[in-house]
Order: sequence, then structure tokens, then C-alpha cells
Amino acid sequence: MNLRINKEVKRNISPKRPLANCNQDFFSFFTIIIFYNSCENMKYEELSRGLLYTHTRINSNTTKTLEVASFLYALIEILDDKGLLSIKELDERKKQVASRLVQRFVESGMGLMYQDPEYDKYTFEHEADSGCLGRVDICKAICCKFPFALSRQDVEEGIIRWEFGRPYLIAHGDDGYCVHLDRETYKCTVREHRTVPCRGFDCKDNEKWKVWEDYEKEIINPELAEKIEKEIGEIYSYSRGTG
Repeated sequence: MNLRINKEVKRNISPKRPLANCNQDFFSFFTIIIFYNSCENMKYEELSRGLLYTHTRINSNTTKTLEVASFLYALIEILDDKGLLSIKELDERKKQVASRLVQRFVESGMGLMYQDPEYDKYTFEHEADSGCLGRVDICKAICCKFPFALSRQDVEEGIIRWEFGRPYLIAHGDDGYCVHLDRETYKCTVREHRTVPCRGFDCKDNEKWKVWEDYEKEIINPELAEKIEKEIGEIYSYSRGTG
């Protein structure tokens, strides 16, 4: 597609071509561009819907599989330890084994990640007001590098992008920033549809993500960048083939 577009541009800017023809060809050229972009958006939306269905089915099957496996491993452990079968003991051991299996499943990087608890982002009543617009020249919107899971509302709405390799984490670019961040202005390009974590995050005083060493003096926490890189590496490694 890019090769055809480049050839079209070179042909249109030729000084030997009449102006009227050039205008007509440029109109055709931009029509191609618009159509191409529309196709790209349609491909993403279709792929997103398809993966959502697939992940939902996989998640449902995984839940059933974990339940069956929990009973099986619990039974094996009890038979191995005592050589007797007790329904009460089996049920208790099943819970213990299920907890271990779930932990391994989470650590493996598989499964779906959703916000918990979930809120309607359009009626969310606890939006933070940290004066972000007046500080982005200093913080460089570092909060837009934080990893978090989307809600079912976000995913089903289909506007906020997520990591296809690690559903449903917010999608980040190669530079570590959210894909919806304008890299020049540090403003959100989907602000009206932004997630609950984006709406509710307050950088003034956050225990996990301490942005400011001194909020009043606008001094950035020097350890934050390293913490973000480490956490992103651990969480997103599976979606980028490094896990």
C-alpha cells in the first residue's frame, strides 16, 4: 500500500502534468488515504470483537478446568498422604490446591485481567483534580505509563485499546506510554472516553505510584521511572514475547 501511495505522489507532483489533472488526481489520492485508514480502523474493531469473544470463551473454559483440576489434585494428595477418602477433607484440600493453581495461572501471564471492582466511567463521581495540565511540562505525563486493566465497559465499548497479547491491559507503545497519549502535547486523545483509573488517579498523594517527591515544589520522584520500567517489564513481557 505504501509503495503504491508513493508512486501516486510522485506522479501527481510531476511539473509536466496539467494543473486540473493534478487536482483531480490529488483528490483521488486523498480518497485512497481516507479509505485505507477506514479499513485499518475496521480491521482493529473486528479483530478486537473477535478476540473479546475468544477470550471470554477461554476464560469460561479455564474456570471449569481449574475447578476439575483442583478436585483431582486434592484427591491425589489425600490418597497419597492417608490412603483414605473423606468428602470434608477433600473439599478443604480442594480449596487449598485451587488457590495454588490460580496463583500459578496468574503468574504464567495467561488469563484475562479486568478492573476489580468496576464502575461506570461516565457516572464516576470521584474524579481527581491534580492540576495536571499545569504540570505536564515537568512530569511529562508519566502517569500515562502506568499499567492497569480495563473494565468490561472499556473493552465492549471498543474505543480504548488493549494489549492483544495480555488482555485486557491498557495498550502501551514502544516508548512505554499509553497509545492514546499525544506525544507532543501530552494530552489524552480519547479524554471523553478515558478509563476509571485515569479519571480517579490523584498524583498528589498516591501510595503505590508516588509521582512527586515534593508536590508543592513540583519535584518529581527520582525513583518512579525505574519502578515503572520494572513493573511494565514484568506485566507486559508475555505480550511482547519476552516472558
